[in-house]
Amino acid sequence: MAKRSLSRWSRRDFVKYGAVAGSAGLAGCFSESETTPTGDTGGDGSDGGSGVADDTLDFPAGRPPTDVQFNRYSLGNYAHTLQDQLFEQVARGYADGSVRPDLLEEMTVDGRTLTLKFPKNFKWWNGDDLTAEDYFVGLEIDRLQQPEKSTIESNELVDDYTIERTFKNAVAPNLMKADVAETFVNTPRSVYKEYLTKLQDAADQGERDAVTEELLNLKITTQQLIDEGLGNGLYQVTGFNSSETKLKKFEDHPYADRTDIPKARIIPETAADVDSLAVNNKVDMNPDVLMSKSQRGSYPENLQNVYRLNWFRTQKFTFNFKNEHLAKLPVRRAIAHAVDLESMVAAMRQAGTVGKPPKKQTALRSTIHDKYLGSDFVDKLIDYPTSKDVEGATALMEEAGYTKKNGNWVDPDGKQFTFNVLTSNENIQVQATKVFNDQLNSFGLQTKISTVSSSDYYQRLQTYQADIFWIWHVAKALWHPTAYFSNNFYGIEVGDPSSGDAGPTGKPFTTTIPSEVGAKEVQGGGTEIQPAKLMNELPSSESKKEVKENTRKLVQWFNYALPDLVFVEEDSGYWGDVEDFSMPAEGDQELNTNRPGQFSFKNGWISSK
Repeated sequence: MAKRSLSRWSRRDFVKYGAVAGSAGLAGCFSESETTPTGDTGGDGSDGGSGVADDTLDFPAGRPPTDVQFNRYSLGNYAHTLQDQLFEQVARGYADGSVRPDLLEEMTVDGRTLTLKFPKNFKWWNGDDLTAEDYFVGLEIDRLQQPEKSTIESNELVDDYTIERTFKNAVAPNLMKADVAETFVNTPRSVYKEYLTKLQDAADQGERDAVTEELLNLKITTQQLIDEGLGNGLYQVTGFNSSETKLKKFEDHPYADRTDIPKARIIPETAADVDSLAVNNKVDMNPDVLMSKSQRGSYPENLQNVYRLNWFRTQKFTFNFKNEHLAKLPVRRAIAHAVDLESMVAAMRQAGTVGKPPKKQTALRSTIHDKYLGSDFVDKLIDYPTSKDVEGATALMEEAGYTKKNGNWVDPDGKQFTFNVLTSNENIQVQATKVFNDQLNSFGLQTKISTVSSSDYYQRLQTYQADIFWIWHVAKALWHPTAYFSNNFYGIEVGDPSSGDAGPTGKPFTTTIPSEVGAKEVQGGGTEIQPAKLMNELPSSESKKEVKENTRKLVQWFNYALPDLVFVEEDSGYWGDVEDFSMPAEGDQELNTNRPGQFSFKNGWISSK
């Protein structure tokens, strides 16, 4: 890591109480190649160097606190990312495929029962003890909303710090743990117990649905979060406005003694120009983003990549089969040939993403192919180009009966058509969609883009009025097939198999694929597959063998039918001010999990130098 130029002081150099010579080195940061950890160098005090920093850690995350609410049952304006900073997480997924306790002291499996053991020394910001009941209330609300459809037979509160969660059927142990991974203790009994009581008293599904409707209408504002002390993380919210959330260390938290940083400030990443803030040294960390090569040239040298992670997350464009053209397989395949995935990802890199296009359309992150598919299976799958193949795209459109007129494709009846494309207004998504759009237009497929505010995007998406829409492609922060084949808009939306012949995006509940893996056409009778049913059953697989078998079926369907187009596999990690802060890197703590910078912040592993 290069030593900081003497002419470029960090922002904190101007606010220190006094220079203190000497520094402790960072235990590993990335060189400009972004691939290999290197040794550290610290400031030597000659230019202000490292020493006593100001008392606030500033970092970007989420949306403005004025625009969000914290009732997890209402997705409207839900504070997804802010929640991650303010509530304890029960268990986490790791890149090796395991699921292990976070807040929990222990999670054990015995037959169909998962036992969750909670610690005794955590509190809510209002001073109440955090107990197993706070999590139990949420689990039971989830189960009792539709008990017949739930995979859970019962949740039993054994004592103040123990829950026994029993599944209706035998489930592979790691999947039982994955069922609670990436969930939070965010249903304080003081707020939600009345709704649980109503569900327990409900006589039928109609009454249960009425309680669910009440829950959907409940809003917990940021001010209520403060006033009622409804968080339980290491740092509690003390104030906010549209441009910041102010936090202070919660001294009654068990991790309070680990860090000497008394305050933090979260800057809304959706409303601020984070790149400009970093260039001007006005942020101290980005907790779940790597600095790209393009950013390295303009960022001050005290900001460095600290830890890099082969992330679980991918992004995709989803095809709505209710559009008569996209319902045709050759048209979907033509789109996959007409766009250059590398150009799309390159545009995202300029906006700060670190990642690459997938080599195969499997719906899974390629890092778990070996574990759940095997190279022999992957090698047989259909190859879709990552570079533009106009000749191949043209042949596919002509195969479907389309012809070109005045440079644009028209349908078999000679009619013109336009695809409506929906995307979020966040810069990374805008850039990817723009390149996607331009390349389709260049090929002769006309599109119209609708760009929607991130606060409204998911509600708009779920009306399913667009023909093609951008979305993340993963339901949980897990390196596991259930996270990608989740049968919802974060996975592959097919829908409820009991609702008819097809779901909300027109994808059929029963379809036929080739019997031979990698075949591009169905010959003979083919193989009938029910993708929605398979996805719904996947989390309840009884063994590793069953997980692998069902995953292979779903991957073959995805690869053949192309219901979505996955265009980027992201890498993650975090960067920060390594001259003023000691930040954990590989070897210090186990960080191969989602949002490693945030994970470090919440655990008190970041301190001043």
